[in-house]
Amino acid sequence: MGKKIGEIRNDMEVLHRLTAADLIDLAGRMTRNEKGEAVFNFGKHKNKTVLQVFKEEPSYYDWMMNGDFPLDTKRKLTEIKLSLLSTK
Repeated sequence: MGKKIGEIRNDMEVLHRLTAADLIDLAGRMTRNEKGEAVFNFGKHKNKTVLQVFKEEPSYYDWMMNGDFPLDTKRKLTEIKLSLLSTK
């Protein structure tokens, strides 16, 4: 289950808070920390940066890609991985 981030109402302030969240993917599996870094928001790597997890456990990417995660989550994770590779 994903984290409940708010209730959708016809209220501009509520809608702003909902859409201004630091979510990276629609399911909320990845967010941005206070430094703007992509971090996992679930499981054993919760609050660890994606970069840190990819360095320590490179197979985690394959596990997620073969797992029952939403397509948007997989697409965003791939974008992050490709951007990390291009900065090396």
